[in-house]
Amino acid sequence: MRIHLTINERTIGRSFREKRIGRNGLTVIDRDLPSFGLKVSKNGSKTFFVRAARPVDRARTVLGTADEMTAAEAREKAVAAIAAAKRESETGPQFADFVTEFMRRQGRRWKPSTRKGNRHLMDRYLVPFFGTMPVAEIARADVQRWFDSMSATPGNANRALPVLSVMMRQAELWDFRPQGSNPCRNMRRYNTTPRERFLSLDELKRLGFVLDHAEDKQAAAAIRLLLFTGARSSEITGLRWDGIRGTRAVLPDSKTGPKAVQLPPPARAVLNALPRKGPFVFPNRRGDGPMTDLGLRWQKLRNLAGLEDVRIHDCRHTFASHAVMSGLDLYTVGRLLGHADVASTERYAHLADEHARAAAGRISGIVHEAMTGRGKEADHDE
Repeated sequence: MRIHLTINERTIGRSFREKRIGRNGLTVIDRDLPSFGLKVSKNGSKTFFVRAARPVDRARTVLGTADEMTAAEAREKAVAAIAAAKRESETGPQFADFVTEFMRRQGRRWKPSTRKGNRHLMDRYLVPFFGTMPVAEIARADVQRWFDSMSATPGNANRALPVLSVMMRQAELWDFRPQGSNPCRNMRRYNTTPRERFLSLDELKRLGFVLDHAEDKQAAAAIRLLLFTGARSSEITGLRWDGIRGTRAVLPDSKTGPKAVQLPPPARAVLNALPRKGPFVFPNRRGDGPMTDLGLRWQKLRNLAGLEDVRIHDCRHTFASHAVMSGLDLYTVGRLLGHADVASTERYAHLADEHARAAAGRISGIVHEAMTGRGKEADHDE
C-alpha cells in the first residue's frame, strides 16, 4: 500500500494502525520531495529511502532507520543523494560505481575463476586510484600516472591494465564515454622477465622421496599428477571420476575451454591407487566439492624437500621443460599443455635451442671424427 504524507517527526511517531499494512509493508511518499520515502513494515519498523535515478543504479537506496536518524536528517541525506545523482547523470558514473555495473553486466560472461581474479584486480589496484573519478573523464594522462605508480609491482600493473582497458571499452559501448576514447589503447606494459623455474633431476628425486613418505597422501597424489601430466593445479583439483576415460581425462571447462589431459601409465597408476569417494578425484575435507587448499599443502611438501622457492605452478613448468629437453617439439608440448596459442609455449624455446645445439655438437663430432680418420668406421677399415 502507498500513501502520500509530509515526512516529519509527527509522521515518524504514527503507528499507522488505521491502515492495512500488508505483507510487503506500507510505503509513505513525501508530498514535497516525491523521491523521498518511508517504508513501514508489518512489525512497525520504519526505514527511510530515496529513489535517485543514477546512470548505473536506479534502485531504491536505503538511508537508514527511524531509530538511527531523525526525519530532518533523512531528508537532508535524500536531497544530497538526489543532487549527486543529477550531477552523475551529467558527468556519468564514478569509477567505483561503474565497477559494480560492469561486474553485473560483463562479469557474468566470465568463468568463476576469471571473475574472481579480475574483481580482485579492480578492488586492489584500480578502485583506490580511479574510484572517485567520473568514468567519462578518465584520460590517458590519468592512466599513465596510475601505471607509473605501480612500478614497484610491474606484474600486477601488467595484469590490471588489460582489465581497465576492457572496462573503458565497455563504457564506450554503454555510452558512458565518447566513442573511440579508450585511454588504455596502445599503452606499453612493463618489461618483465618470465619466471622460469623447473625441477632438476636431483630435485625431482628429493621430491619423490618426500611424496613417498608423506602423511598427506591425497596432496602427494595430486602433486604427482601435476608432474606426470603438466596440467594446471585447478584442472587436477577439479578432476571428476566421470571425466576419466581410459588414457585421457576430459575437462569440460579448463582455462582455455574444453580440454583432454593425457594420462600416461604413471598417472593412471596414481589414479588407480586412490579411493573413490564421491564425484571428485580430490574431494575437499567435507567431501562435497573439489579440493581447495592444495597450494597450502604443497608448501609443506616442498619445504620438506628443500624446495622453498618452487611454486606449485612450477610443476607444470617442470613437465614442459623436461619434455622440450628430451627433444619433443614445441608444437606437441603446446598441445600437451593445452596452450591456446604458440606464444605461450615459446618460453621454452631456449631449452629447445640448447637441445638442438647439443645434438648438433654430437653430430658434428661424429662427422669430424670420420673425416679425420678417428671414427669407428675408420678404425674398422684399418
